[in-house]
Amino acid sequence: MNLVVTEGMDTRWIAEIGAGILAYAFVIFGNPALPFFRDGLRVLKRYPRIWLWLAGMSFAYWFFQLAEAWELGEIKFSLYDLVYWPAPRAWNWALAASRAWLPALELLAGLFNQIVVSFPLSGIAALLFLLNWGNSHFALIQEMRVRLGRWWMPIYGGLVICAFGALLKPMFGLGIRWLNQYLDGIFLLRLGAVLDSLSFAFEYLFGLVIQVYLILLVFVWIRGIDSPPERVFIFALKRMAHLAKWAGLILLVSSLGIHLPLLTSYLWIGQFTDFTSAAVQYVEQTARPLIAIALLLFCSMQISLVLHNESFRQAITEHAAFMRQHWYRVLWFLVVAGMHLFLVCWVGAGWLDGYKNGSFPYLLGLFLLSAAKAICAAWFLAAWVCLYRNARRQRKEIRF
Repeated sequence: MNLVVTEGMDTRWIAEIGAGILAYAFVIFGNPALPFFRDGLRVLKRYPRIWLWLAGMSFAYWFFQLAEAWELGEIKFSLYDLVYWPAPRAWNWALAASRAWLPALELLAGLFNQIVVSFPLSGIAALLFLLNWGNSHFALIQEMRVRLGRWWMPIYGGLVICAFGALLKPMFGLGIRWLNQYLDGIFLLRLGAVLDSLSFAFEYLFGLVIQVYLILLVFVWIRGIDSPPERVFIFALKRMAHLAKWAGLILLVSSLGIHLPLLTSYLWIGQFTDFTSAAVQYVEQTARPLIAIALLLFCSMQISLVLHNESFRQAITEHAAFMRQHWYRVLWFLVVAGMHLFLVCWVGAGWLDGYKNGSFPYLLGLFLLSAAKAICAAWFLAAWVCLYRNARRQRKEIRF
């Protein structure tokens, strides 16, 4: 009797796996965006530095988290920890899915905004920017004066302040345990919230430079242009001025919708604990999903400003025309890319839930999850540029 039940369960399990594989094959090979996903893989083969940039920055963030946890005494390393793996807990796939949808949604929206994990390398970038490495500081000032008119001076001043915040943030994170010997814990929480709010703008802009650079690398491959990557990177810095208004709008919305409520709640954390919890819940359940959905709705704005010499108003008009003509392909692209990103985040959340925080398999899972996200993000970003270029090939484009 037990044998019959087991065979029935095995047959049903095999049938479910087979149905899932067939459904996946139908979605992948039956969607109109398939040629662009294939071209995206060809781009990564030609320019592996695209996924290496994303992977390297993700690994830097993973390593910083590791160093910060070790500094705080949350994890300890020994040969025993490497050899002995604790037994995994039972995976709760429903709980993992509830934790995976928001990171997957933000990763998908990041394809059209900023998908790069810029911290803590943003601290090094801030130092190089303040020291005018490669004349990047003065070149940016020149571009801002041309593109922003009289507004360039206050924007530049705010950028310098944010650069100092980005420079101090990783130092503060690694030295918080030492600082806690001399300063109150509540004060350190408030100071950390202020530094995080200040550094956010520079982290975003630094990540945006990297994203523009990766977009231009894909564009170089599509056009067959023989241009060294170093020249493409310098050109990406110059193109940032064309993204100023769009990036400023995103920074404003993110600051008002996410960072201002969190900063306010941390400043009052000692008096109004319930307000802090409510602010965190509002950011997680409302602000972040709404901003991600808005970026999806305006998916072609960034790439249009990068690849075409046009104004902010013209980019909005072109985006509306683009969506009217090519909404079907864009929708399929979002479905396929979103499905893959959700699966990666879902499996990663399930793995992390199965092990104790700080254990070796938990840290290994974080490492592998960072690598998987970086590779998928590079693939889909390259595919998105190929799709857009194919749809708008008649437009006047930038020249190197």
